[in-house]
Amino acid sequence: MAGVALVVVLIWQAWTRLAPQPHHPTNSNASASGSTTPGKTAEADDSDDQDGASAPPPTTPAPSWIIDKAASRLTFRGVMDGAPFDGVFRSWSAHIAFDPDNLQGSKATITIDAESALTGQPIKDEALPNAEWLDIARHPQATLVTRSITQVAPGRYQAVADVRIRGFQRHTSVPFTVTINRDIGHVESTLTLDRRDFHIGEGPWRSPPPVAPAFQVTLRLVAKRAR
Repeated sequence: MAGVALVVVLIWQAWTRLAPQPHHPTNSNASASGSTTPGKTAEADDSDDQDGASAPPPTTPAPSWIIDKAASRLTFRGVMDGAPFDGVFRSWSAHIAFDPDNLQGSKATITIDAESALTGQPIKDEALPNAEWLDIARHPQATLVTRSITQVAPGRYQAVADVRIRGFQRHTSVPFTVTINRDIGHVESTLTLDRRDFHIGEGPWRSPPPVAPAFQVTLRLVAKRAR
């Protein structure tokens, strides 16, 4: 019996090797053209539609404003030995686009010529341009550039801005107010900064006394809407 079983196994193995294999037809058109199945095509189309739907609409720029330099003023205030002192920046520029109904398209860039800082006190004015303070030889300009603007109350706003002084940049919040009468706008803002964030007052001046770390920059602008 064992011999018979062995013969049967050998015959079955030989038959499976010699028997023709079944043929499975393929879609020659699909393979030749590189097309995917209808289900996969639908998924790709859905993905494209979703990408298009999620793309944010383009931002419409807010109208520009022309600064009335004669009626505008950019000042600063510090404290030394417990006594406040005031100064003014005599040379600066501002590029402003603003619309209270289009804050997403609103922005501002303010550029200050550091050498134009003046307090009217000879000792301070001689020191300000030096490397320990504003270092105007290497960093002649300071800038403020807004990143976003939000409204906090009627006529009151807050900007997130980058402030760069002496080559050091810090993010800060800038509160400001705006009043618009027809095509004339008035902007007021007071920004408090820490001079140590920008390495203003290096060397023996870096510790708080005799010059306080905090100083203020106040901006009062009068501008006309550009046509």
